[in-house]
Amino acid sequence: MKKYITLSLMVFASAIVAKASANTYASILGAYNNEPSSVDITKEDADIHYIEFLKGNESDVNGDKFWSIGDPKTEYAIYDLNGDGVNELLIRSLGHWIFDIIEYREDKIQYANAENFGSSGVTFINDKNQFVIGDIYHSGRKIYSISEINDQGESHIVLTFMKHFEKYDESKMPEFYKVLNPSNDYLENINEACSITEAEYNALVDEYTKENTSIKWIRPGW
Repeated sequence: MKKYITLSLMVFASAIVAKASANTYASILGAYNNEPSSVDITKEDADIHYIEFLKGNESDVNGDKFWSIGDPKTEYAIYDLNGDGVNELLIRSLGHWIFDIIEYREDKIQYANAENFGSSGVTFINDKNQFVIGDIYHSGRKIYSISEINDQGESHIVLTFMKHFEKYDESKMPEFYKVLNPSNDYLENINEACSITEAEYNALVDEYTKENTSIKWIRPGW
């Protein structure tokens, strides 16, 4: 089964449905004498591979096949997150939980290495086409982590901002922080230089947590 990629704190991506039979796509795939390269692959080429992968007919770069197709909680979308002209495959469950972002490159299904916060968080694509995870249900903090997916299927956290309750000063007031391009262990590297005001924190929440509502999420219906 496919391996979930999970970073330091906890969890995490989803895709588009084409109502066509496996035979239809098999004949299209068979028309390629040579698989397209990562340079000249088109959006349509990638989409065909994504649909076959979702149907369990194609393996990823590790030789694993998609395993949860048919789950009524699973949805997918095919959407160009990074503007490179080739779509990414997004997979989510329960109408909101993105657990995979998948890139097609070097003629293979490639998983983007995306951060997650597990059951204490939320995930979505914002209106800047960035991947957002929010640890908003944790009793000790509220954290948002903003990632971008490049055209090689690599995820990079570009911004983290948080409301932190674990350290109180004498006034018992929460602390607010902002970190640009943080390392994976950014919670262990917070210092006074990262401090922001509550107003600045609220402005960041407002700017980066508007969900992209143009993405068409579809439940498989083969």
